Amino acid sequence: MAKQTINIGTSANKGDGDPLRTAFNKINENFTELYSDVSYVPDDPTQWTDPAPATLAEAIDRLAAAVYTLNGGTAI
Repeated sequence: MAKQTINIGTSANKGDGDPLRTAFNKINENFTELYSDVSYVPDDPTQWTDPAPATLAEAIDRLAAAVYTLNGGTAI
């Protein structure tokens, strides 16, 4: 499944975007696909093969790299 983008309309409160139910359905489906593509993550932190990120910047870099990989090598 390709990423589903939520239509936010042309301006606030104009009513030409996705209804809430449709928007949240797209969000749920996007997350379901993302979680199904992610490798096993152990509940026990001692089972991690890489050390935890030391800084927020390192955590963001790792997340960006994972998203890049899940996105088929295409930058977002």
